[in-house]
Amino acid sequence: MKLFPVRSKVWFSLLVLWASQSETEANNPDVCQDEKFVGDLQVIPELGDTVEFDAVIDNFLCILYPTNMLNCTWSFHTLQKATQLSVHISVCDNERAVHSLDYPSAERVGSRSLALRNHEEVYVILQFNVTLYDMWTVYIYTYNTAMLEVLPPPQNISASVKHGDLLVTWGLPSSRVDYNPSCFEYQLDLGDQERAKNLINQLSYTESNADPSHTYSVRMRVRKIDVCQENPQWSDWSHAVTVEQSVYKLNTLVIISISLGIPMIFLAVLLLVRYQRVSEVLFPPIPRPPLKYIYFLEKNDTFNFFHPAPSPEPVEEITEVEDTEQSSGKTF
Repeated sequence: MKLFPVRSKVWFSLLVLWASQSETEANNPDVCQDEKFVGDLQVIPELGDTVEFDAVIDNFLCILYPTNMLNCTWSFHTLQKATQLSVHISVCDNERAVHSLDYPSAERVGSRSLALRNHEEVYVILQFNVTLYDMWTVYIYTYNTAMLEVLPPPQNISASVKHGDLLVTWGLPSSRVDYNPSCFEYQLDLGDQERAKNLINQLSYTESNADPSHTYSVRMRVRKIDVCQENPQWSDWSHAVTVEQSVYKLNTLVIISISLGIPMIFLAVLLLVRYQRVSEVLFPPIPRPPLKYIYFLEKNDTFNFFHPAPSPEPVEEITEVEDTEQSSGKTF
């Protein structure tokens, strides 16, 4: 009975020594040179008492955005109040350590971000050290570039209406890793207040019988399917592409036709109403001489047509003669 406490103390001392050695190895920057168990959750110690972590692998995530911003988040709500948590993040470029972040007293819910440079092959080693009374557990999870990457939106998005159908085409997204085109899942939003359409392994989509009175605002995002990446994340939405509707061209033609057609119709009605007057103005009749002139013209007696004026009658002159002799006789 007395030996039991001694053996317990010795066992506890050995356990503490083992834990300290394990934590030292885990926090060593040379961890990038060790064998990497990508995608596998390592639990140390593998045997013995461990701190219970419900669904551990679903409680943390590291992602790398197209802007080279690394973000790691964790959330452990089920930990007991007395549990102590520390977080260590190692970033490796192949076997070379490029960043190391250590948070000895981390909160149960937290996140950390780090700006990275372009590296050949990025590995992120995420380590959680959990201690509760005389128990301790170390959880280690390793990401590679394919697991970390969040894709940018699809490239070369175009949309147009042809023969009454809306045609949307796009290109493959750029990626740090070469993937089969069948690994990409696209989400298409047409801006028509309907649910976004999920499309896999295709680079075009046709919406039959497009509404010509509706303006489509097309945008897309992409992610990898579960087979190609564990816990994939959607990319940001692309810039919206507005479809130029043919209805506007039709309306323009209708307006122009109406603007020119109505005056022409009005003019035609006016011509019909005033046809006689307009015809006389546009096509005046050929002048014709009066009937009394036609008789002389038909006889070709043009010279007798004009009668000479009669000669004037002679004017009679009256001469008065005075008898001067009688006048003179009476005077003497």
